[in-house]
Amino acid sequence: MNAVLVDHLVCPRCGPPNGLVLLAHDVRDRRVHEGEFGCPNCRDRFPVVGGFGDLRPPPRGPGPGDDGHSGGEVAVGGGEEEGREEGVVGDEGGVVGPGVPGGVGSGVGGGGAPAGDAGGDAGARALRMAAALGVTQGPGMVVVPGSCRDEAAGLARLVRGIEVVVVGWGGRGLAADGVSAFVTGPGLPLRDGVVRGVVADGGSGVGWWGECLRVLMPGGRIVIVGATDAAREWVRGAGLATVADEAGLLVAALPLPGAAPRMGRWMGAAEKPRP
Repeated sequence: MNAVLVDHLVCPRCGPPNGLVLLAHDVRDRRVHEGEFGCPNCRDRFPVVGGFGDLRPPPRGPGPGDDGHSGGEVAVGGGEEEGREEGVVGDEGGVVGPGVPGGVGSGVGGGGAPAGDAGGDAGARALRMAAALGVTQGPGMVVVPGSCRDEAAGLARLVRGIEVVVVGWGGRGLAADGVSAFVTGPGLPLRDGVVRGVVADGGSGVGWWGECLRVLMPGGRIVIVGATDAAREWVRGAGLATVADEAGLLVAALPLPGAAPRMGRWMGAAEKPRP
């Protein structure tokens, strides 16, 4: 994980405005390979193992493949089974993943390549993702689901200065320049208005879309893959401007200040009283 990311993280339990502090045990090239985040408010700690952050509110159960998982990093396209089992936490904490019809596993390009399997068209999918997000250069952050790990690596190569944040178990073991990865609970552990673009799934529900909107900065875009009529209705109700809607891909932009109200809200766990 990029060490600079700590400036934008909030406690997964307490939510904004409670930021996290970082205790790093292994940092190379400003990237945290081993360490932990801590919340000064609730005193909970969130580990970083093999460059992958576990930002789920406690109690935290084991992740997919944890029976013999070493926590080490692997190169993009390694094809690990854990990548194929990833899920994205959606509305009410439900999981949307490659095994769910219309889930994010279908990929932005619709190729259906599983997470961790680069495939021959990963570069084309990354290019389409970059075009949909409308981000041509850094600095800044974009958020993508774990099933888009290969597109994420390509996106980081295409857009100079962008940090691609992969959310979901599919990001575990991903080692790529310009990419950070963590798993989270029902809320995104990011401050309001700090993300330039975000990719979400059409089946995630209004709770997760609202989280995506909350962290999106004015002028930024949300890309909904496998868009449904419910997603289109939510976009209209949120006051977003539709940029494109074709082939199941819905692209909407958050208007600049004064053009429309923001409707996102924190979807994390309830705050734990300070001891």
